[in-house]
Amino acid sequence: MVRPVVVIAFAIGLVLTLCAGPLGEATAAAPAELIVRFDSGATAADRLDARKGARADFERKLPVQGMQLVEVESGQSVAAAERALASADGVLYAEPNATRRAFLRPNDPYFSQLWAMENTGQSIRGVSGTPDADSDVAEAWDAGIHGGTVVAVIDTGADATHPDLAPNLVAGWDFVAGDDDPADENGHGTHVSGTIVAERGNGLGVAGVADDAAKVMPLRVLDGTGSGSVSNVILAYAYAFQNGAKVVNLSLGSNSPSRAERDAIATFPTMLFVAAAGNGGADGVGDDNDAAATTYPCAYLLPNVVCVAASDNRDQLAGFSNYGATSVDLAAPGVNIASTWPGGGYSWASGTSMATPLVSGAAALLWSAAPSAQSTDIGADLIAGADASPAFEGRTVSGGRLNVLRSLRLVAHVVVGMPAPTPPPSGTAEPAPGASGSPSGGVGDAVPPGLSIRVRRHALIAALLAHGLAVRLRCSEACTTRLGLRARRGAVTVRRRLALAPDVSRRVVLRPNRLGRRLLRHRNSLALTLVGRAVDSAGNSRRLKIALIVNR
Repeated sequence: MVRPVVVIAFAIGLVLTLCAGPLGEATAAAPAELIVRFDSGATAADRLDARKGARADFERKLPVQGMQLVEVESGQSVAAAERALASADGVLYAEPNATRRAFLRPNDPYFSQLWAMENTGQSIRGVSGTPDADSDVAEAWDAGIHGGTVVAVIDTGADATHPDLAPNLVAGWDFVAGDDDPADENGHGTHVSGTIVAERGNGLGVAGVADDAAKVMPLRVLDGTGSGSVSNVILAYAYAFQNGAKVVNLSLGSNSPSRAERDAIATFPTMLFVAAAGNGGADGVGDDNDAAATTYPCAYLLPNVVCVAASDNRDQLAGFSNYGATSVDLAAPGVNIASTWPGGGYSWASGTSMATPLVSGAAALLWSAAPSAQSTDIGADLIAGADASPAFEGRTVSGGRLNVLRSLRLVAHVVVGMPAPTPPPSGTAEPAPGASGSPSGGVGDAVPPGLSIRVRRHALIAALLAHGLAVRLRCSEACTTRLGLRARRGAVTVRRRLALAPDVSRRVVLRPNRLGRRLLRHRNSLALTLVGRAVDSAGNSRRLKIALIVNR
């Protein structure tokens, strides 16, 4: 049954107002506040002297070692205080308390049609779709995955009384008002939460990706205008970790980087952070995150961060969506998405904010199917399971769009009713009877595995030091791969080893070791060699070398 979409009129008006201007202005920050991080050897007296010298008052500790939020005294400029703190003894860095905003592109309410879950080519608000240009959520439901994986939705809060949401919400916190009632004064967080856990099969409205496998913990860091501070986002990360969350949904961001936020995400490696790629600039056209690293926290190349672009119902990259061949991991449906809205209603919305919870819900499904998996396993299988499409090739790391069913098979093929994934045809002839693997054959496997390595041939030294080098690997058969980055003087990265399934793309980040960091800091340009080696089960190996150049 198709149900009408209902939403309170004044709420829609408010959201349209907040989204009228450009998202993520570079100068946006909480007024007169700085985040400062002291090194481990700084004493209480050192910290006090640094604050006094900068004319800044202690406001609160943040949940990363040595990190504090300070307030600049009246009459002192924020920039001057930042410079004074940064130059003080015992200070690692100081930075403005940047702003994060919701990545929402709202539309008028209409009839609910969940094409992102199952696309049969139906018309969505006058646009006919392409069959199967969806995330295969409906098929994944048939596996019957149940569980209680907690997804922290760090956003504008959630409507805890919404009948489609209430059964699948757990206690959260309001970091804007400072209480235990993260009520949604905007609508964005309620919409995001519905995509993850709206109850399925109850005869109401919409259905969430992981309603039987997840619970949403609403953590309010954005106010009624959809805006909030990085310091509150960091506090929410710690709350999520302390209260058992495994997945963190970040349908927010801006183009202001924050070392404090990056450090906070790295502090909680057991959680998977699923972040929106962003909705482009004031012109409404998506930007290349590789070129300008336009959106944070998406742009932090950490192993527990998955960055999500938005696709439409024709399997194209949404016109507003940011992208990046090395910084944006995969796409997911994010145009004309129907979900829950405060007041018991439902609304259409578009944006990378809407694509992100589809991936977060998928992560919860995978984790409920494989509770012992690590955050990096879940992230890698979400990326490896993506449906390849020319529209996303060169625009995302995976070159594809979310496919929940394929990712679920990768992480949990032992689940009843879910056979192990079969490799796609390789184009080679089928082995003759008696070949490798057959007891009667006299000829063993002597063919080395095919190895594909995708990497940017030119990079900036600063980016390599800050984020490492992102590499995509693919093997023609099951194999074990080893990667390393070398200069003339020896290995410059920590070597990485991982197992690959047949014809499944995997992403790995190589980070400079001590020698590498020393070389990179003292060179304007450096020639490097990426060395990759793949070994199959029969011991056959293939080795590739790729020349790279990094510049200042």
